[in-house]
Amino acid sequence: MKAHTLRALLDGRYICPVAFKREYEFLIESGNEQVADKWLGEIDMRLARLGTDGAFFMAQKIPSAADTARIRDDFQRYRDVYGPAHRMMQIIRSGKDEFTLTPGEYIQLAELNQAINESPTLESQLRGLQTVIHDGGAKYTNRELLKRLLEHLRNDGYLVLVNVNTEMYQTTGKVDQLKSVLTFLAENTDIVGGVPEEDTAADVSLFDAEEPIGD
Repeated sequence: MKAHTLRALLDGRYICPVAFKREYEFLIESGNEQVADKWLGEIDMRLARLGTDGAFFMAQKIPSAADTARIRDDFQRYRDVYGPAHRMMQIIRSGKDEFTLTPGEYIQLAELNQAINESPTLESQLRGLQTVIHDGGAKYTNRELLKRLLEHLRNDGYLVLVNVNTEMYQTTGKVDQLKSVLTFLAENTDIVGGVPEEDTAADVSLFDAEEPIGD
């Protein structure tokens, strides 16, 4: 399990009890967190965590000037890096009242599709994302487009498919990272450029984002 866990960290995965249950359980066992951190230290990396009980991930031990510049560029390219996930999560939030962008929440395609079909506003918002969703397009039905939206988020690590037959998805610990980014952007609009007005603090509050960026 140690090898699987370290490999997942090296691959940039967010180790949480939803997406990587066994690896997460390994890391929270006494001493294993320190073992992983020491091993990563050999390659100038470290074991980081979202909050005190969130997902584990690999981070730079001492960010270089190049790393800092890259992160800044990512923020400045908001629409490409974080915008699509944010906008897709907004669709889910609008169609599912109890959705708060918290790890472990369930999302069923059929339930979400019904909400979209019953709301012309939500349908219009969904259609507005058809060029953002991977393999999306105007030719697809609402259900087909929603399926692609959920699969897009799954491929990005924000969701896992927990039941193929019922098409039930579950949010992973990586959603905390998205909330952290949104909070950071809302609090640092003076140093981070290129963030669309509709995606600033007003929309961050939609998910009650409170977690700080970092570990």
